[in-house]
Amino acid sequence: MGGLSNSEVNASIRGYILRSLVKGYNFSLSAKTLANKMQANGLISGTSNISRQLYYLYGYNLIQFSGKSDAFSALEDDAVIRLTVEGIRFIESGGNSEMGIDL
Repeated sequence: MGGLSNSEVNASIRGYILRSLVKGYNFSLSAKTLANKMQANGLISGTSNISRQLYYLYGYNLIQFSGKSDAFSALEDDAVIRLTVEGIRFIESGGNSEMGIDL
């Protein structure tokens, strides 16, 4: 993503993840589906690149994972990623620019 700083790229990726989950069935998507969508749209070069972004969103309690998966095993487990109630409220309120998430 030419011309953007690393923090701006990360904020865009996090926003894309949240927007994708809103469009998913019951505010959820499988980790592999999400990673493949992001790769197809040129946001990431490899599917493992989203673990840090998922960890960031999980740290703010905006997303949760199915089963015993976490941000770093979600792709391997093909876990389902869901928006939490806090995540839905965050999106409905338009987000918070200081959180590093570009909705």
